[in-house]
Order: sequence, then structure tokens, then C-alpha cells
Amino acid sequence: MAFAILARTAHIPNVVLHTQKKMEDNIEYETLGYYEPGFMHLRVNTDYDIRDLNKIFKDEKYKKEASTFLHEYIHFLQDITTTTGLTLGDFYVDFIKDFNWKIRRDKNNDFNVPVSIDNEFNSQTKIKLKEIYKGASKEVSYVKYERYEKVSTEIKDKDNNIIKPERYKVHYLDTQRREQNSFYFGYACLKEQIAHSIQNKYFENNGHPDIPYQIAEQIIKTEYPDFGSNYKFIVALCDSSLMSFHPAQMFFNTIKKMKEKAFKPKNCAEIYEFAFKDLTFNGEMGNFTVETLFNRTSTNTYTQYFDALNTPIFQDILEWLKFVLEEAQKIRINNPDFITKLLDEDGNLSNVFYDVFSKLGTPFFTNNKHIGGYVPPRNLSNVNDRPFQTLVFKEVLSVYFGKKECSMIDFCKLSPEKEMVNTNCRTAPWEKVNEKDLCPFAQLWKTWGLKDKKPVHK
Repeated sequence: MAFAILARTAHIPNVVLHTQKKMEDNIEYETLGYYEPGFMHLRVNTDYDIRDLNKIFKDEKYKKEASTFLHEYIHFLQDITTTTGLTLGDFYVDFIKDFNWKIRRDKNNDFNVPVSIDNEFNSQTKIKLKEIYKGASKEVSYVKYERYEKVSTEIKDKDNNIIKPERYKVHYLDTQRREQNSFYFGYACLKEQIAHSIQNKYFENNGHPDIPYQIAEQIIKTEYPDFGSNYKFIVALCDSSLMSFHPAQMFFNTIKKMKEKAFKPKNCAEIYEFAFKDLTFNGEMGNFTVETLFNRTSTNTYTQYFDALNTPIFQDILEWLKFVLEEAQKIRINNPDFITKLLDEDGNLSNVFYDVFSKLGTPFFTNNKHIGGYVPPRNLSNVNDRPFQTLVFKEVLSVYFGKKECSMIDFCKLSPEKEMVNTNCRTAPWEKVNEKDLCPFAQLWKTWGLKDKKPVHK
């Protein structure tokens, strides 16, 4: 009965999407797969056709693919059910909007690429803050955690106001090379620890390196041994830390507070309650609790998508995004520890997983051959048949960074209506806006007021 939900994927028509090479700091780790936050795309690196998730999750032959899908699906959940995840969608769309504004207001229709990044709209400031909050993510296979230290740093905004976010430097022993080393810890490690812990319970021995996938667990066990080794407790602490703008700070502060109060959780819910109790965030936007900050961030993120897609041809996509974000809000608020319940005690997908899956569906997902599909939320009235549209954001951003060829050529070749692929797709996709039938790229280019604008490569 549970897998009947997954079987809905079989009804998605064959869709081929030629996804481009990853953009820097855009996606997670891609040995077996990856998820692209903000662009809502999940990739499993396999030649198997994964559109029928019912088959993938029931047949032992596809256990590895199912395990990878689960890992990346957890990243999708993090994208829409945590404050940190939602800020990434906000960040990328806002980044594109800043570029669009800069290009549109220039009286010259030609603009140089790569487009320079200035700080007129705090773009440079946002990038620097994002890097601090994210932390380093370079893989290191075998390490032994030793200690951490707080490092002061200063960043200036567009008005030369100084922002002083703390960085958390983790010191460790690289046990393979037998040498001391360190890196800056952030949300990248927390997100991967959560996905790894759940995936490892579902499919053991997945071979993930200690950094970034398991270092958070080492930190917890070393800094506060009394916390216990229950994988769900570790997931709960990491997940609760993602409910802030600065997850590393919340992570280490919560551990410190647990030690001071000799807190020993009896269940996962107690960890969330402890982490969130009496916690407020103060900033330019005002004062927030964990819940009100999350709600505000979710609303802001949808507003960004709305501003970018507010035209009749994209209404079904906006309805899908609004529905998914609102359902994600309800899930998080009504059941804060839901992510710790995705598997049952035997490591199988639980009823909670299927309930969440049915409410949220999936993002667009593809395999190595760029064949993919998506599962819409169960109660979505108007099913969005263009879940790939948010990927076009990345195509436009790639043009701003100097890329000429559109990566959606193979997708457009499958159009059941008319053949739209031509030379422009490979050399100047922005010229597609002048054609009679507008492709997904041209639709966005026109919607964003760029019809007469042309990039010039330096």
C-alpha cells in the first residue's frame, strides 16, 4: 500500500534533460548523486531508469540507487523544511534578480560576461556570509576530531557597516596522512551528517568519508559523551541546528548548553525542545523565535520565486511551489522531529516517510542519461507538468557567468508540439526570444525584461 504512492512516478511522461556541469557552491557531493538547492533538481548517478520509484525501492537490484535517492531526497527536505535550506533558494533567486536589474537598467543592450559581481545590492556580502555559514566541504576519508575554536571575522555591507559573524574552526588528525589539519565547520557538514546517518541505517557501509559526512557525530561524541550514540539523537541535534541562519554557531552553543545542564535526552522531541527553548534571533528584520524565523524565511523564499515567475504562463509552477512550501511549513511546525522518523526500527521506510512523501512529492529528478520524472504532491489541485522550469534559472545564471550553450537542448528535442532546437541553442540561447515559439529559456529571458539584451564575451 505504501509503495502505491511511489508508483505514481510511472505516470510521468519520459522527460530527458541535459543537465550542465555543476556550478560552484551550488550542489552537494556528486560521487553517487547530488541535489541542487534552490533549483530543485535531484540527480542519481546511474544508467538505470529511475522514473518508477516503486520498482527502485522494492527491487533489491536497485538498493544502491534507492539508497542514493533517499540521501538526496533528504537534502530536498532540508531545502524546504529548514531555515538554512530556505535561505539558499532565497539566495540564488535574489542573486539572479540583482544581475537582471543591473543588466536591464544599462542603456546599452550589450552587456559583458562574465557579469561582474559588485556590492550595490549586498551581493558580495551575501556571498561571504553564505561561505561562512556553509563552511568547508572538501572530502577527507579518515579523521580523528580533536577540538574546535571560535574565530572572529569581519565583513562589510554595501554601506560599510561591519558584520562580525563567528567562524568555527575544527582541528583534526588526518589518520591516513598522519598529520594535523583544520577546516571551517558549517551547514554543509550538518546536512551531510543527517543524510548519511539516515542512509546508513537504510543501507549500511555506504563508504562516505569522515569529512563532511561523519565529522559532526565525532564532534558530538567527543565534546559531550553523555549525549549518547543513538543515530536519531545525532540527526535531531544537527537538524535542529539548521533552524537558524548560522547553524554551526547553534550546533556548538547547543552542545555547550547540554554539557552545562547535564542534559540527557530520552527521545528526539526533547532535543528539539532543549535546543529551541528561550532561543531568540535578533537582527535588522526584528526579533524572532525559531518558529517565527522559519515562517518568515519560508514566506520570503516563496516571494522570491513569485517575483521571478509572476506571469500567467508560470502560474502552475507558482501554485506548485506555494503548495510545497506551505505543506513543508506545516510538517515542520506540527512535527519538528519528523526527519528522525523517516525510518522504522528495522531501517525500512516508515509510515512517516510515506506521509511526508505524499504531501510534498519530489523535485525533478534525473539519472546519468538525463532521463527523469517527478512525483507531484498528492493533494495538489493543478499538477505542474514543468518541474524542470526552476532549472532554467541556472541556465540564465550560466549565461551571466559566460556559458554559451543551453543545457536543455535534449529536453527541447522531445517537445511533442514543435521542433524548437536550432543553432541558437548551442551558441546564443538568448536569441531564442525572437522566435515564434518560445522555449523554457526564452520564456524566462522575456519575462525578466531581457528581450533586447545580448551578452558579449570579454
